[in-house]
Amino acid sequence: MTFDSLQDYLKYLSKNNDLVLINDEVDPELELTHILSEEERIGKGRSLLFNRVKGSFVPAVGNLFSTKEKMNAILGDDPFSIGQRLSNLVRAPESNESIISRGIEMFRELSGVRPKVSGSVGSGHEVLDRVDLGRYPITKTWPQDAGRFITLPLVVTKDPETGTRNVGMYRMQVYDQETAGMHWHIHKGGAGHFAKQGGKKGTMDVAVVIGTDPLTMFSAVAPVPDGIDEFSFRGIVGRKRLDLVKGQSVDLEYPENFEVVLEGYVDPSETRVEGPFGDHTGYYSLQDEFPVFHVKRMVEKKNRVYPTTIVGKLWHEDVIIGKAVERMFLPLVQTQIPEIVDMNTMEEGVFHNILAVSIRKRYPGHAKKVMFSLWGMGQLMFSKIIVVVDSDVNIHDRKELLWAMSTRIDPDRDILIVPGTITDTLDHASPKINYGSKMGIDATKKVKAEGYERVWPDVLQMSEDVDKMVKEKWKRFGL
Repeated sequence: MTFDSLQDYLKYLSKNNDLVLINDEVDPELELTHILSEEERIGKGRSLLFNRVKGSFVPAVGNLFSTKEKMNAILGDDPFSIGQRLSNLVRAPESNESIISRGIEMFRELSGVRPKVSGSVGSGHEVLDRVDLGRYPITKTWPQDAGRFITLPLVVTKDPETGTRNVGMYRMQVYDQETAGMHWHIHKGGAGHFAKQGGKKGTMDVAVVIGTDPLTMFSAVAPVPDGIDEFSFRGIVGRKRLDLVKGQSVDLEYPENFEVVLEGYVDPSETRVEGPFGDHTGYYSLQDEFPVFHVKRMVEKKNRVYPTTIVGKLWHEDVIIGKAVERMFLPLVQTQIPEIVDMNTMEEGVFHNILAVSIRKRYPGHAKKVMFSLWGMGQLMFSKIIVVVDSDVNIHDRKELLWAMSTRIDPDRDILIVPGTITDTLDHASPKINYGSKMGIDATKKVKAEGYERVWPDVLQMSEDVDKMVKEKWKRFGL
């Protein structure tokens, strides 16, 4: 099942008693997001719809991705199964499979999923008479945040040279009624388009979509390879075409099912101080210069709802989204590095700082080969620390992982430091922004060719016969 719109998804949540209506007035500065946070931390992670937000006539909704069950409903399946389907699309024909039959299979899978431009904004939407970002319940989450931030925007841009579209999700600090910061990091698609525009004359069109169906929102944060349209990715995952409409004042297309769209531009010659902002690292990201987004036109759906999310510590819904991305893209990673058995982008490592993988080790130095392969693969290049273990270790069990690290590592031999590499922009520990080092930890069992001159001991393990006998007696004893 693919939800047709945000409103369609909210009806689904309400039917499943997973949407709480809050009719008391709440303040968008600190209070609204704190309520969402507490619901996730000590509650059931229910979605909350705030009908009365101070200073706004527009309702706000949050915790849209707050549980695994919601995530599976949004994706239409469990993420790993979707990942297997995606990896099947990119695999080469097998020895007993003709190229023609493989092509037919791919055609069936991809047929009818490319986005379609169906025209312009329809009768269910209206263009506002004047631009005023203050009409929306835009939130301030943490006390030292520089102001209110739009936290779930779908930022649509086009490559000024090729016309290739990119859809990203970048926080936007509201400066005044008509302008906001555009916090895209140097490695992101929108920033790449902006850099190319810097060599040309004029401004670059940008459309900011606030509120659409949840699968399209997810697609904006998925690590889709450069050059692949996120709207097409959404169609492949949901097996349903996304209908787009042409912008009214920008040469861009965006989803027809939007709640709010801000049409505008950025100027390569203009930046402004943005931040600080309480980020998913658990720290405030610092102030820096970023482009300024100018709103030219605002278009709304009738009875629109403003979606928001909390960016912060580990119990928030970005953990659910991050783990869904991990499971979905594991099969795709395995198509490139087939020796990988499992992967864990640990939330305690804020996903991009610590990556653990288990492998079927076949030869000396195999773990290091896997490390460098991962560092060269898309957004996994941001992994600051990669830990590689053998396939007998459950990397999702922290006790097993730490046991393997403590008993299979000789620091002098098994710790690899790679200096002078790119880092994530939000890595506050690196000496320079976007530039630092990586660490690889080889926690696999060693062989003689790796300098290990001893006999590797056997792991303690009960025999299968005794284990079976004890379990049978256990049942008879009523234990």
